[in-house]
Amino acid sequence: MRRAFTLIELLVVIAIIAILAAILFPVFTQAKQAAKKTSSINNVKQVGLGAVMYVADYDDVTPTLYYYDARNLSIPSTQGFYYWPIQLLSYTKSESVFLCPNDKAEDAALMDSKGRGRFDPNNELHFYIVGANPSYGYNYAYLTRRIDEKDPNGSNPLPFYFVGVPMTSIGAPANTVMYGEATMKDRRRGDNGQLITTTIGYARIEPPSKWTGVYPDARSQGQLWGRFDKDSAIIAWLDGHVKYTKIKQLVSPGDTVEDKDRLWNGMSQ
Repeated sequence: MRRAFTLIELLVVIAIIAILAAILFPVFTQAKQAAKKTSSINNVKQVGLGAVMYVADYDDVTPTLYYYDARNLSIPSTQGFYYWPIQLLSYTKSESVFLCPNDKAEDAALMDSKGRGRFDPNNELHFYIVGANPSYGYNYAYLTRRIDEKDPNGSNPLPFYFVGVPMTSIGAPANTVMYGEATMKDRRRGDNGQLITTTIGYARIEPPSKWTGVYPDARSQGQLWGRFDKDSAIIAWLDGHVKYTKIKQLVSPGDTVEDKDRLWNGMSQ
């Protein structure tokens, strides 16, 4: 005669399964996040190494923040804006390295005329978005230089443009921030002043002397935005090495702009 499970036995089994699930689900979640973090660190390593190769090929001059030339539509969806990720594409060989697995935020302003979003490769603005809104921002304030006159090499209507800087002007590459996890959150759009509330990526990060406000306002840490730990960010340094760093540790002691920005301006020995 076959013996069936009693109701009590079934309830005990269900309770055990529930307990095991409660124990294991957080472990699985942590493992998944750890894998994503490793992927993002590897992304930043590839981006940093791509920049090092770029510098070697361009007479030891760093990538510029962007250049604009409406006549150059070799990559049509850039809309003529060639931000630093687009400049590095030939070295990274992949656009996916510019996107953190935890950077999932959408933004209505980045949808094209057919409603295709930020992550749709068919978006008419696709490579503009790859360039302007990557998951990692560039220390453009010190690794590029703004020229306050019209760009003689393109068709930029603005009265200024950016160029890279010679590596010889950076005294301590191993102690100079190059890239870090970033967001455009809490900035306003230049065209309409609309406040950005999502954590979409951003192509630039600001040095400590320009930090304003209080966290969680992203401006309070120069648009740096840790997607795995709010207090830390993945940072690529100018010599190509990558380190997971406490955001507060990126501010050097002192009251002057020069002192505060020592890990950004190349003057930290």
